Amino acid sequence: MTNQCNWCSDELAAEILDLSTVMEVAPGTVVMNPGDPVEGAYILEQGAVKLFRICEYGNRHLLYLLRKDGMCALSTLTSLTGGKMDILAEAEVSTKIRVIPKELADRLFVENEEWRNMVLHSIRISWQDAMNMLDQVAFKPLKSRLESYLHTHAKLSSRQIVAKSHAEIAEELYVSREAVSRTLKSLEKEGGVHLGHGSIKVLDVQANSC
Repeated sequence: MTNQCNWCSDELAAEILDLSTVMEVAPGTVVMNPGDPVEGAYILEQGAVKLFRICEYGNRHLLYLLRKDGMCALSTLTSLTGGKMDILAEAEVSTKIRVIPKELADRLFVENEEWRNMVLHSIRISWQDAMNMLDQVAFKPLKSRLESYLHTHAKLSSRQIVAKSHAEIAEELYVSREAVSRTLKSLEKEGGVHLGHGSIKVLDVQANSC
């Protein structure tokens, strides 16, 4: 059998391929809602998915972006412990997700060292991404946060274009649209971006770390 799983060994792929399924979703599709039961593990084979925390008033706060070959650690951990999802997951671009059923994922976690290490590694990476986002919010000015956002999202496009309105970016960064617009205008004057209608061409923007 050909290994279609670029993220694992041939031996592990042989265990997974026959029993797993592939889900293809369009940009903007909600993959999971808070309160949804989780029946397995999810691995991105193509595309990107954003994970949001939803506050009591319905506002969304971006936790991190899950990219190609990444495992959704929150859903995998939730499935292992028998709980329900407490975040919202939404496809950022056209995305292909391999779904490993709970029975198989649970057995592999106990019996297969490679799979177990993948799960633990994904938890560590997700924790680091969430902590980086928290650092951005707590310690970085809006300009630095916006530069990191644009740098990350531009990599999802071959043309370095972020197809987002100022209002959409403001919602994800949990700031006002006016503040985002002012900061983008400043970046444009510096030559970092070119602002279009509903899109931003990233020219010279670097990610900022804490």
